[in-house]
Amino acid sequence: MTAGNNPSVSFRQRLDARVSRCSSVADLAAAVAERFAVLIQQAIADRGRASIVLSGGRTPESYLSAIAAGALPWQRLDFFLSDERWVDEDSPYSNAALIRRALLARDGPSKAHFTAMKNSAATAASGVAAAVAALPPLEQHYDLALLGMGADGHFASLFPGMADLARWLESDNAERLVAVPAPSTAPPPIPRLSMTAAEIKRSRNIVLVLQGKEKMRVLEQAAIEGDVLALPVRALGEVEVIWCP
Repeated sequence: MTAGNNPSVSFRQRLDARVSRCSSVADLAAAVAERFAVLIQQAIADRGRASIVLSGGRTPESYLSAIAAGALPWQRLDFFLSDERWVDEDSPYSNAALIRRALLARDGPSKAHFTAMKNSAATAASGVAAAVAALPPLEQHYDLALLGMGADGHFASLFPGMADLARWLESDNAERLVAVPAPSTAPPPIPRLSMTAAEIKRSRNIVLVLQGKEKMRVLEQAAIEGDVLALPVRALGEVEVIWCP
């Protein structure tokens, strides 16, 4: 069923997740770094470069430094963001600032290319066109999307209850980025830009990195066919998951 623009219409799907379980945050960080290296080295061997979508939030703090310690051809890596709050990088809420601090500040990773999502436009809505223009061409797929998931089942900045969520989650949506109103369930209330589900699913590999028993409970619920609007993560389809309690 197609949900269109009507938030009252649901469409049903399930998340197909292959889960790797870790015993601690340290083990999770090591597992993420190892998987990252394998996928990126394969991409470079196949295509000469690798493009990666990263997310913000608290969980990446636990693994970005482990990724940064890897011996990789960093100058061949291109990083993008899945979503961003419409704030400058001097804000503590900036995902770009997190990536620069936790990953790109190291000598090796500093040679990688990073495209921030926030631009000079006054609002997220007026900045969409320029942000889309900075993305890779449509014919170039991402090699890896390394994402998180909220306890409400959201990913990127696609939250349950948003008026246009149905459109943003559809796999045939031609929009690559969308302006997202400040979510009421994720303070502080700041408008954002977010990749659509269709844009993220242009990734050859999608890996969710999760911490906590509540996230596992949500993941298990998402693996049961149900309303995608209730648990947006279902829209991603097939993913890998690296989890620790």
